Order: sequence, then C-alpha cells, then structure tokens
Amino acid sequence: MDGRKSALRSALAGLALVIALVAVALSLLSLTAPAAPVRSTPAGPATIDLSLLISGRGAIGGPAESHLYDPQLLVARRGDKVRLRVTNGSHFRHAIEVVGYGVKTGPLTGGPQAAETLTFTADKSGIYEYRCYLPYDPATATCSPDHEQMVGHLVVLEPEAR
Repeated sequence: MDGRKSALRSALAGLALVIALVAVALSLLSLTAPAAPVRSTPAGPATIDLSLLISGRGAIGGPAESHLYDPQLLVARRGDKVRLRVTNGSHFRHAIEVVGYGVKTGPLTGGPQAAETLTFTADKSGIYEYRCYLPYDPATATCSPDHEQMVGHLVVLEPEAR
C-alpha cells in the first residue's frame, strides 16, 4: 500500500509541475505577444448643450464698466446638433447672432429670466463670431458703450477621420 501511495504522490507532484510549467509558458506568451491595437472609433454627430452668459464687469451694485460673454469661446464638431442657451444677466438689453449661421435670439431684457435657446446644426466647419446685433442706444438701455468689443467665437471642428 505504501508503494501505491508513493507512486500516487509522485504522479500528483509531476502533474502539479506540468500545470505550473504550462502556466509560466502562457504568462510568458502574453508578455511577448504584441497587443492587439485598440481602435477608438470617433463618435458620430451628437446633440450638445452649451450655455452662454451675457454679464457686466464692474463694482457690485454699480454700473457695469464693460460687458462680456462667458464663455467667449464655444466648440462643436461639424454635424453636431447644438442647443445654445443664452442668458442675459446684465442690466442692458442685448441680442445674440451667430454670424454665418443665421441664428439669433430676440432682444433679451436683462435679468435672470432673460434667456432663450438657439438650436441649429453645426454643418459648416470654421470659426464664427457671435455678437450682439442690437445697436447701442443709451436712451433705451440697449446694448452698452462697449458694444463693438462684445465678441465671442464658435469654433466648429471637422470630425476625426474614421
């Protein structure tokens, strides 16, 4: 009986050794085999939500020294459907036009409820200005003295090649 136990132990030890050698060989193969290239497929056109705030710069509670768009740069890819929420947080009346895309808000009286959403497809790549299209008129608090400097840019990028 002791001979059989000894033979069985030897056989199990040999089997364990074979399994260990196979495991080592497989791990070495995975280290030396070139990894399959990972291909990232660019996503197709998407619907993107962007926000734009018209605000004044100056002392709190005092008159604005200047006005600006925040952000002054918006980015989309050609083919994206853009939903641009424009809010006028200044005390002047403004209206925004994306020049070259033919989209614009109506006049927005200042305040937190003064908002409008523009929806368009970014179907042309390039750099496009957005600006207030209302002429400055101090008698009606329309736009502001720095009207000509209130400019932002929409950048429409070409999608990556597939």
